[in-house]
Amino acid sequence: MKFEKLQPGMTVYDVGRHKMGNTTLTTVAVWVVHVLEVDAERRRVVASWNTNAPRTYYERDVAKWREKAPMLVGTIMGGRRLATREEQKAARSAVGAA
Repeated sequence: MKFEKLQPGMTVYDVGRHKMGNTTLTTVAVWVVHVLEVDAERRRVVASWNTNAPRTYYERDVAKWREKAPMLVGTIMGGRRLATREEQKAARSAVGAA
């Protein structure tokens, strides 16, 4: 996400991978980030990540955030992954047809 697009009060999303318990299996998770303040001069943002206490994030951290919530697809082993473009198109056409 571009730093210039951020506005106070915005809700953006952070995507990351983590282990599923005490295994080698990984899954993808999406966390909500609430932007509280934007300092364009110093290129930093005060935001609350996943309902935690607000803290300062810098431009390199903001670059990884997404404006829209990404679509996740379940895997056979119980994890989740990001949807491909074809899966996203299929989901949009299914919603439009219903």
